[in-house]
Amino acid sequence: MRKLIVFLCLCVFLATSAMAEPTCNGGSTITAKDGTKFCKSNKTMNWWSAFTWCESQNRKLADFSKMCPGVSQASTNTEGDCPNLQGVENFCAWSSLASTSGLAFAVCLSSGAVGHDGRHRDYYYALCE
Repeated sequence: MRKLIVFLCLCVFLATSAMAEPTCNGGSTITAKDGTKFCKSNKTMNWWSAFTWCESQNRKLADFSKMCPGVSQASTNTEGDCPNLQGVENFCAWSSLASTSGLAFAVCLSSGAVGHDGRHRDYYYALCE
């Protein structure tokens, strides 16, 4: 009986660990300057699809404060707004932060610029934490 209980506990532990483990299938790992690792989708998508794609990886769309720690939610679209990601890669990615009606914050990693754009536009990548 004791072996059965230990076996069942082990099965539950392994199943729980496997289900909670984040993946990056259909994407690649990006490392920010502060060492934070993100999963970037291989395809561009709109903001709503980015949420769904990250969830399919057992992740969530990256929080702006994790992408750009210590940076206010400025929308100046100025080079260097997000030094944590500036120059890390050459693409723009959605954050989970909504801006005004119909807009969401995105970061362009090549320049580090932060801006907001329409959530329905399909030309940014998902960046998941």
